[in-house]
Amino acid sequence: MGETKALRFLAERFKVARKEVLIGIGDDSAVLELRNKACLVASTDTLVQGVHFDLENQTPSQLGKKAVCVSVSDIGAMGAVPKFLLCSIGCRSAEAVQFIEGVSMGVREGCQEFEVSLVGGNLSESQTIFINMTALGEVSADRMVRRSGASEGDGIYVSGTLGDSAIGLRILSSVPEISGYRDLISRHINPTPRLSLGRMIAERGVASSMIDISDGLFCDLGKLTTEHGLGAEVNLGELPLSSGFVSLSREFSEDPYRLAVSGGEDYELLFTSGKNRAAIEQVSRLCGVAVSKIGSVTGERRIRFFGEGGEEVFYDTEGFEHFC
Repeated sequence: MGETKALRFLAERFKVARKEVLIGIGDDSAVLELRNKACLVASTDTLVQGVHFDLENQTPSQLGKKAVCVSVSDIGAMGAVPKFLLCSIGCRSAEAVQFIEGVSMGVREGCQEFEVSLVGGNLSESQTIFINMTALGEVSADRMVRRSGASEGDGIYVSGTLGDSAIGLRILSSVPEISGYRDLISRHINPTPRLSLGRMIAERGVASSMIDISDGLFCDLGKLTTEHGLGAEVNLGELPLSSGFVSLSREFSEDPYRLAVSGGEDYELLFTSGKNRAAIEQVSRLCGVAVSKIGSVTGERRIRFFGEGGEEVFYDTEGFEHFC
């Protein structure tokens, strides 16, 4: 079925008519209006051994911290402020004490860094190790940013750099092990959710739509465009790539751009905007986070990539998708 089709099926089956539900299934987070335009923002995410991590190259503490980062990133992509967490952990009984203690250390570090509080959760014996994190936040109804909202002619922008996490994962999995490049490995193990940037983008009304990049630029750009009857043109030469990515990417891919657009787990913000570029640059400067324009929204329902010489480049993968 594929993850995208599964989500569409569930969104259709669980349509909610209650007026308090401003956003249900299908966005980074659900948004529920409480009173006086104050909204509760809720999101959940799961890290599963063998799918999202391998305990041979990541510690329980690192996984706990990453679970926090991934969860609050979804809240930040709505322009909201994360406040509370609920954490469920599943592991085998033989390693429960050590694993739970390690995860709790990482979760505590994440809570302190992002000023959120763990208020509950669940523990379960499981043959497959997993960490599930539910994040709760708040935003004003007139400031939240959805995945829908882009218009033809809007610019497409991305924060930070792309592909570093994908390279970091490949370094961790490489045999023989590649030495150095700790920054790239850190981008995979310890991602940086762009909370202050997302909040300022929302407060200033800069973005027409926004998402955090978890499944890869190609895949997540489709959630802002093609899923809403629009398209996009992306200039590969404008993609923000770190020096470490550039120097190492050809070790793992003949086409570095392909890895940058489909690698996933960047947790950078991808957004569209009809505002002038000066407004975007001001937000970037105030938050201290680089923001790059990489293309524009089109009215043709497909995503097109163009190389540095202006030639169209075709990719047969859109990024990571479960159940495929």
